[in-house]
Amino acid sequence: LHLAITLILAAACLVLAFLLVARGWRSGKAQSVPTATTLPEGLEWFWEPFLPPAEPPLIVIPNHPLLRAAHDGDSPQTLARGHEIPKAALPEFRDTIHFRELKRFRFVPSVTDFTSVGETIGVVSLCQMFSNVGQKYRLQQSRLVNFEEIKGNNAILLGGNQSWSGRVFLNVQGFHFQGGVITNTKPQPGEKSVYKPEFDPVTNQLRRDYALVLMLPNERSDKRVLLIYGIYTQGSQAAIEYLTNPERMADLRKALMDLSPDHRTVPTYFQALLTTTVENAVPGNFSLVAVRAISN
Repeated sequence: LHLAITLILAAACLVLAFLLVARGWRSGKAQSVPTATTLPEGLEWFWEPFLPPAEPPLIVIPNHPLLRAAHDGDSPQTLARGHEIPKAALPEFRDTIHFRELKRFRFVPSVTDFTSVGETIGVVSLCQMFSNVGQKYRLQQSRLVNFEEIKGNNAILLGGNQSWSGRVFLNVQGFHFQGGVITNTKPQPGEKSVYKPEFDPVTNQLRRDYALVLMLPNERSDKRVLLIYGIYTQGSQAAIEYLTNPERMADLRKALMDLSPDHRTVPTYFQALLTTTVENAVPGNFSLVAVRAISN
């Protein structure tokens, strides 16, 4: 009797184990099949030129030229080119590891190694959005991209001050981004002729930034160049957050349709000026300032 009970229990355990393994295998197989979703309607009208079946877009992040703190790992040639600043003259660095570890503050030029925080955070959002709809993409730093490569692809350019960006801006109506400000060539009622960042009068901390978004034609009619340029990196980050927010993009679509004679059609090419509040160097509330249609 005991032997029979033991055999029955053993058989039941084997059956149960088989069922669990089979269920886990089916579940794993189902999860391994990627499912591409579609963008919300509030976003698809804007991003459609960059989505399948279009070729993977080229996303370009900026290389900012700057002076970085030299360290013991640098070559003698690099250190010899350094510009020394007394540590006491840079109290902003007091809480950094550089202040604690470096005996001297020598700054050396760098044009290859650095990009901005806002563009970096923003590019993650863009990559997630494209991955969700099954679209591949190419990410490249601006110093390795030439203008011919931009013209031959769907391209998304993040951050201003790229070496060839001035050529992209040629003959563009409306807003111009140059020299760290955004100029308005033909101000409409309620608009400014120049948009500049705003700073706290006491702390001198950035409290408002602006960004320019341009959807421009490329050499082929089915290709686009999208520029997302913040004056500061906070403006770029806020602009990308705006462009991936369905509710805010509904506002942009309505503003653009109001420019068309029938008030139902979105211009193929356009500009949008955005603004954001900034607190502790982080973008806060962002909103649309103005739009312009660009003639074909």
